[in-house]
Amino acid sequence: RDQPRSRGLGDVYKRQPVYFVVGAHDEYYGSEPSEDAYNNLRELYQQEGLSDEEIDDLLVLDVKDDSYFSDQGVTNQHGQGGGLFVEDDVVMGWLLGK
Repeated sequence: RDQPRSRGLGDVYKRQPVYFVVGAHDEYYGSEPSEDAYNNLRELYQQEGLSDEEIDDLLVLDVKDDSYFSDQGVTNQHGQGGGLFVEDDVVMGWLLGK
C-alpha cells in the first residue's frame, strides 16, 4: 500500500516553476483554488528562506479579468479560456523560457 505523500517543504525543494493562470470568474473552479495554491507554495518557499525575487522567478499568479476574455470573444472562462492561454505570448513565453 502506498504511503500518502507529505505536503510540505520536501515538495518545494524541486523548485519547479509554476504559472497559475485562471479567469477571475472561472465557471468551474473560480480563481480561489489557484490563489490558494499559489499562496501556499509562496509561503513554503518563504519558510525555505528564498527571497521574494527568487520566488517570483518560480511562481506567477495571473488572474485574468473578464475583459481579457470578452475582448477576445470568449464567453466561458473555463471552457474557452485554455485556448486563449496557449496563444498568450506572456503566459507561453514565461513557461517556455523556464
